Amino acid sequence: MIAQQPLVLTVTVRVTRIRSANHKGCVAFGHRVDVELGLNDRSTAIVIVVPTITAPSSMVEVGGIYEVYGESSVIHRDHGGYKVSEIQVDAQYIRLVRPSGSQLIQWLADNVPGVGEVKATKLWDAFQGSLYDILDCSNHHSISKIVPSKNVRLGLFSAWLENGDAKTLRFVQDKVIPLNLARKAIKFHKSNTIHALQEDPYRLLSFCGSWDEVDKIACERFSIGLDDSRRLGAALEEALYRAAEKGHTCATISDLLQTFSKLLAPHSAPTSALAKALVQGKATGQFIVRETLGGDVMLHTPGTYLMERSCAEFVMSLLRAPEGQQPLFSIDVGRVIADFERLERDHLHLDNFALNEAQHAAVKTSLKSRISIITGGAGVGKTTVLKALYKALDTTGRPRFQMALSGRATARMIEATGEEARTIAGFLRKVGDKEMGRSPIIVIDEASMLDLVTFYRLVQKLPSESQIILVGDPYQLPPIGAGLILHVLCGMAAVPTTELVEVKRQAEDSSIPLASRQIRDGQCPIFSSDERDDVVFLPCSHDQIIPTVLRLYERDSENTQILSATRSCRFAGVDALNRICHVQYGDHTRQLLVENQETGEIEATGLSVGDLLMYTANDWARNLQNGSLGKLDEVFDKPRSVDLGTEDKPYFCTALGMATFEGVQHYILNTDIDSLELAYSITVHKAQGSQFRRVIIPVRKSRILDRTFVYTAATRAQAQVVFVGDLDAVKEAIALPPKAFSRQVGLRALLETV
Repeated sequence: MIAQQPLVLTVTVRVTRIRSANHKGCVAFGHRVDVELGLNDRSTAIVIVVPTITAPSSMVEVGGIYEVYGESSVIHRDHGGYKVSEIQVDAQYIRLVRPSGSQLIQWLADNVPGVGEVKATKLWDAFQGSLYDILDCSNHHSISKIVPSKNVRLGLFSAWLENGDAKTLRFVQDKVIPLNLARKAIKFHKSNTIHALQEDPYRLLSFCGSWDEVDKIACERFSIGLDDSRRLGAALEEALYRAAEKGHTCATISDLLQTFSKLLAPHSAPTSALAKALVQGKATGQFIVRETLGGDVMLHTPGTYLMERSCAEFVMSLLRAPEGQQPLFSIDVGRVIADFERLERDHLHLDNFALNEAQHAAVKTSLKSRISIITGGAGVGKTTVLKALYKALDTTGRPRFQMALSGRATARMIEATGEEARTIAGFLRKVGDKEMGRSPIIVIDEASMLDLVTFYRLVQKLPSESQIILVGDPYQLPPIGAGLILHVLCGMAAVPTTELVEVKRQAEDSSIPLASRQIRDGQCPIFSSDERDDVVFLPCSHDQIIPTVLRLYERDSENTQILSATRSCRFAGVDALNRICHVQYGDHTRQLLVENQETGEIEATGLSVGDLLMYTANDWARNLQNGSLGKLDEVFDKPRSVDLGTEDKPYFCTALGMATFEGVQHYILNTDIDSLELAYSITVHKAQGSQFRRVIIPVRKSRILDRTFVYTAATRAQAQVVFVGDLDAVKEAIALPPKAFSRQVGLRALLETV
């Protein structure tokens, strides 16, 4: 590729394709146009590079005509054996000359049979803004050349008169509101869209609009001033939502000020603006304001405050239940446990099997308490406690529901206890009041993953006489969503909690339990450099992490799982490791192919026979859960029609191959492709609750690397854990308090006051 010396150029371009768009900017392709003469010059392709500092990516749309000013250079490159020349313009200034008509084009394509995007675009190109009048007047003659079918024209005008809102579509077009935001706003506000957005354009933030693009639209298109009360209130609310993305359910004013100031730039007095927004928001109910014991002001959105308050009230109602309402029945607990131990001895063919003291206590505490917690690391016998507890609870005749947040954790509950289990989402969706009864027993495994929204939805459904047993490890990774539940409740003296510490699932001479406890307590264990030992750390530079991981993986790939912190890191991420392992271990002569339903073309899926796979959806009919791990065994020469139904009710599907998940063979259906990904490496979040004989953990300094990550990753290993990478970063992560413990949540304070 050859590029000439850049020259400054002003050019008018119609955008025909967006190559890329992200937080850094966008790259678009197009050609020169002369708007006045109506000429299109397609002889030379124009590539415009628009950094975010010049304009937000959302401003540049396919079909729009833009005046672009910036340094340009002619680039010559080979394309399929031909010499191709392009003019690249690095935009220093860009102005919309004529809108794309994207809102109207999309409306026509979505609502009128026989008019797709191509024909709708031709209509817009031919008539521009006059197309609205043509549609309003049902002018057949004007569009007959582009839409020759009278029936299609009749359908077009009928749909427009019935559902089209020319005024609203013109409005969002004139305000240059991006198509994705405009469609969501119109769908929600309907005929009230114009009034709603004129009243407060920052309502666009509710439809996943970014602050930068919405603020630009509000200030430039709606003439909102820098100190407008609507802008100040929206900025404070945006700062709170950004805190929620980090796991907080509330935030102090001092913590919010920095984010608020950045959002308001170039406002000259952000501190006074914050005070103004606070007074206004409190008066209108936009925020809930609470004073902390330290004298600071804590801010909540009404939604998160009400959810945390509801959760606190429910928990306290269980703790305050009168003795007569306690679910303590005349059960001989000692006899039940003795019977359970005898049955387990016989079942496992052991000479000796007995619960330890902590397990005895956990069973008794869970039996007599309306809400209780069983905590402990991997392999300490939490499932054994549940099985013994269930033997006792069976005598009460009360309905029992065991559940977990993820499908994979739910499947493990079923396997471990031999009882039915559901995801929490499945329980909320499918279990009715009649099945649940007045006093159900709710058992939640992997409760450290519980976020505020999930727990709130659960307690809203449960009757007041429920009994809840939470099982989990508060030192593992915190919830992905905002809030803390298990962590807060474990810190309450009033909540009966039993901690199990005696490891039963690993060899007695294993170093992993001791190392895990040390990590949990903030002490760095003594790592070995001998690759044969149980707990190993191999320090290396960033560029040597992947080669070292692959060398170790090769030694025992059948029993090894690679666990990464993130997906995208090129030094240690899931995606990079999976790509390399796919090349090394997949059989590329037998690739999994699928037909594109839109184009009819056969496309590669990026999966080959021999590849390790993860299923990323829940298909309970086939016993496949989000997080199920497996291996692609076979690819069919051509798709097969297979019957996955019953003799009475056949259900035919198109199968492309076979894979084994969790020891069971399954057909790979054409509908499965979007739910499959490579799994040589998976994130620690996905591995939470699972164990593998050997784990390899690539590590480097990142915002995700903290004590809970190191602890959770280490406790996934049964026989050996090997860390590879930045030792200093891991030592620092272990020494510092877990980030989850610094999450600002309102639940703790509300539990003390409700």
